[in-house]
This record gives sequence, C-alpha cells and structure tokens, in this order.
Amino acid sequence: MNLSINPEYEKLVTPLLEEDYNSLKKSIKDQGLWMPIATNKEGVILDGHHRFKICKELGIRPRVTIKEFDTKTDEIIFVGECNLKRRQLTSLQRIELVRKLEPHYVEKAKSNQGTRTDLNIVEIFPQGKTRDKLGEKANVSGRTYEKGTIVLGKASEDDIKKINSGEKTISKVYRELNKNKKREERQEEIKKIQVNLPDTVTLYNLEFQYVPILPNSVSLILTDPPYHDKFLHLYEDLAKQASKVLREGGSLVCYVGQGNILKVGNMMEKYGLKFHWPLTVLHSGPSASVFGKKILVACKIMLWFTKGKYEGEFVRDVIKSEFQGKELHEWAQSTKESDYYIKHLTIENEIVYDPFLGSGTFGVSAVTQNRQFIGAEINAEHFATAQKLLTVANSKIRKKDFDQPQS
Repeated sequence: MNLSINPEYEKLVTPLLEEDYNSLKKSIKDQGLWMPIATNKEGVILDGHHRFKICKELGIRPRVTIKEFDTKTDEIIFVGECNLKRRQLTSLQRIELVRKLEPHYVEKAKSNQGTRTDLNIVEIFPQGKTRDKLGEKANVSGRTYEKGTIVLGKASEDDIKKINSGEKTISKVYRELNKNKKREERQEEIKKIQVNLPDTVTLYNLEFQYVPILPNSVSLILTDPPYHDKFLHLYEDLAKQASKVLREGGSLVCYVGQGNILKVGNMMEKYGLKFHWPLTVLHSGPSASVFGKKILVACKIMLWFTKGKYEGEFVRDVIKSEFQGKELHEWAQSTKESDYYIKHLTIENEIVYDPFLGSGTFGVSAVTQNRQFIGAEINAEHFATAQKLLTVANSKIRKKDFDQPQS
C-alpha cells in the first residue's frame, strides 16, 4: 500500500519541536518503529505523520494499521483527537486543535440528532455548556477554553509563543487583551469630547518647574510623581516650588516609593517644609512584588509636608483605595483618596495644584468638590486626555447644579 499525507489532516498535527523530533528519530533508528502508523483504506495517514516522515528519512518500511469509519467527519475527529493525546502539547495548542475540530463536532452532533440540519453548536450543547464540553476535549476548564480562543484570535504571534514556552499564561495575555480593548474604547470615547474647561481650572502642557503660580497662593499640592530612581531629582524641584507657592499652613501630599522615603523627606526639609505625617493607601487591585527586598507590596505611601503649622481638621492616615484600571495612564490612581484629602485639607474655592497631572485624576476630584485647580503635564497625549476628563467632570457638576430644585 502506498502511504500518503492529506494536507487537511496534516493541519491538525502540531509540529514537534526540533529536539523532540530528533529524539523520536533516534529512538526509531535504534529500536525500530514500535507503534504502527494508522491509515484509512486508501493509505491516507491518520495518525503517525512524524513517524512516517522519519521512516522515509531512514529508509524504513513502516508497519501500518488500517482504520475504518462510517463518515468522513468521524475520520477527521479521529485524526484530531489522536493528536490531542500527545503529552507535549501545551494547553493553548490543545485549545487551538479543538477549535479546528469544532465544526466537525457540530457536524457529528447534528447527524446524531437525526434529520434536523438547522442546529448550531449552542443548540447541540444546551444550557450554556458549549464551552465546558469543548474545554473538556482540550483538557482545560470551559472558562480557560473561552479565553484561549480569544487569545488565539487576537494575541500577537510573540505572545502566543510566550504562552507555549511557559513565559506567559493564557489568563495573563487575556487580561492584557481586555485592558488594551478597554483603553481603545475609552480613548475613542474621549476623542468625541469637546474641551470646555471652567475658569477655575488652569492646565499647562509643560514641565512643572516653569508653571507660573503666584507665591503663597496654593492650599494643597496633591501629586503622584514617577517613582523610579532616575526621577528622584524631581522631588527636590517639587520641594523648591512648593516652598514658594504654598500659603502659610498649606500642605504638600505626594506619593513616594517606599525605598525613597528618607531621601524625599530630606529634600523637602532642605527647603523649609516640615514633615507632618505618613499616609497609607491600601491597595484594592493587584499587588506588586519587590524581588530584591522580598516584599509583597500591599499599600502605597503618601508623605504629608506642611509650610508652617497645620491648623486644619483631623484626617485619617489610612484609606482603602478603589482599583482603577490603567487604560488611560499607567500611573493613574483611584479618586477615593484624592476626594478625601482634598475635602479635608482644603475648603471650597481654594487652589489645589498637581504638577504631575497625568490623565487628570486629582483634577477631577478638585473640580467635583468646587476647588480651583492648576495642573501641569509634559506628555501631550496625557494632557489632552486630562483636558477632556476635567471637561466631563465640570459638565457633571453643572448638570447637578441645574437639576437642583430652585428655592
């Protein structure tokens, strides 16, 4: 019998890695072909594509076992499921293979239903169990199968390689795809917003060191500088500016990387600012790992400095944040902490200043609480986003005021 390879069937065979192929070849060369190659009556190979190729390379006549099936569909499913049993396949490779077999499972299920030909896979596997049935075929959960099909359809080739090599997981790439999708959707929404800022908001698309602010005019500087050591010098520039623009009794509250608390404190005191208290923001989203220190970070630290003596009200030094996606800015924060500290460290119409504006989170808190706001951001894209988000925040305030019953 002359053996042949059907290209359609070969697509259902995941190629062996070079190392695995060479190992199989050595085994066949040393010990012969133990497992026969499965074919149909016409000699088309159903199982054993790699073994057949190796036998040809070595000049060995392979042993053959013939399989017969009632339908072409059954034969195709046999080819795919033989390859599903290979232990070297990754979860994503099994999902990819089941995905290729899915229309054939549907065809087989339809034939089992009798004369009806109008059924789809949802009707064949009722009660929302489609993904679970297919996941079972791929030896994964239904949820993982669903994620895997999305990853296969949308992820880059590089990410798929990383999943199959173990560098990334299906879930991680799926989350990244979702994050990117949300970012794109949010950015499309923002593009439609026409900037219309109130007179109480002033934004500058330049480095904060050059922002013109009147001396002794700001009640609160609330900001989140970049944490990396290469940006540490910015805290000194911030301290220098704060010492001039803060009013007597005003506050500077800034996020600080835990490893730089002492350095930042020394910079601030160098310019006459007094350390007042550390503030802790508890994470509600994923935690970071500091491998060099063997620390699982469960909070962020804000340092509170004052110009002169603080005469305000009592405030809490621990607050639980609400997770905010980073669709618009990689350092974006929740508004929960900024809402709280702006409310308790300032009064209406006082000036709040953020020299690292980002996408405008702290500005939104200031606007919604009827404070004047000044912001600076050097990144043009983030600046444009902040303009539009503050426009939306202001429009909501105006609508709220309009909807208030008139006395």
